[in-house]
Amino acid sequence: MLIFDLILATRRRALTGVERYGINLFEAVRRMRPESLAFVHDPSLFADQRGLVTVAHVYRGWFLLPQDIRRRGLAPEAVIFPTAPASPLFHPSENNLCRIAHDVFPWSWERPMPWKGRLLYRYGENLMARRYDRFLGTTQPVADDLRALFARSDIDWCGNAPGLDVNGPERRPDGAPDAFILVVGTVEPRKGYDRLADLVEKAPDGAPPIVLVGRPGWGEIVARMDALALRKPTRFIWLRDLQDDGLRWLGRNASCFLSLSLAEGFNMPLVECAINGRAILCSDIPVHRSVAPPWAAFVGRDMGADRIWAALRAATPPEGAQIEAYVRRYSWESVAARLINIVAPRPFEETGSPHADLGRHH
Repeated sequence: MLIFDLILATRRRALTGVERYGINLFEAVRRMRPESLAFVHDPSLFADQRGLVTVAHVYRGWFLLPQDIRRRGLAPEAVIFPTAPASPLFHPSENNLCRIAHDVFPWSWERPMPWKGRLLYRYGENLMARRYDRFLGTTQPVADDLRALFARSDIDWCGNAPGLDVNGPERRPDGAPDAFILVVGTVEPRKGYDRLADLVEKAPDGAPPIVLVGRPGWGEIVARMDALALRKPTRFIWLRDLQDDGLRWLGRNASCFLSLSLAEGFNMPLVECAINGRAILCSDIPVHRSVAPPWAAFVGRDMGADRIWAALRAATPPEGAQIEAYVRRYSWESVAARLINIVAPRPFEETGSPHADLGRHH
């Protein structure tokens, strides 16, 4: 039995990419290992209710999860933490713990964080980092960063895939323009929104508006983006929380997807828009070089607003064959199979599947 801690990941209806990751990964693992369980706060986020254990109180439930597992008499092969660190009460336990990190942001970001962020993603992560029996990155670049940070040669990667069902129904969001550049991501300092604000301020005549989808996060950048949306409503449209059908419409109709992020573990929206055949312009960071499609163009740190606008005008969508080849790079089945093979492998005759071809996922 594998147990997933998805309590914090399911505490609200609007999901971030990291929270989608945990839910999608559990569902893929459950298809291969039907006995798997997930501790959740809101089970309505799952179409299939099998294997869900509902926790009424979010932070209390997260903190007391080791006791809850013991009280229920569960003996998991591994407890997996794909969206948030393990409760510190797991530290003295005998459970086999697997943490999946999406980037090294909690350890590398030097600016102030909200108190909940510090508690979970700095103090909690630091306390538990060396306790995890398996410490994984979502991608090879993240695993490389983690190995260097913790001097642990055993840190591996398990993969990632689109969090959004790109083939699902769509609906045009209220306020969405006909032609636009799309940006997706929580508004916080590491996403490079200061450069985005400068881009909006210096938009040339006739430039398409920029549509941002992302909940307000933290830092002074939130107030700046809010003021920008009020001051330049035809240049910058901030839609905040959006349902999946609205996000699908934007991802299928944007002239270009833009990401100026300083740090990412994967960048699901970028991959999803690339699968939809959109032109891609993104910051030149290692993970973007790893996951961006062949037709993507990159923004250097020294590129000002004028050059970025020129790159946006030059960005072009791909050919159909390029899209098909890119789609084949990512699937939740390959991520789940690789994770299972790392944390709880079983003999071929027991599982009925050798989990071959695990290296296909990038």
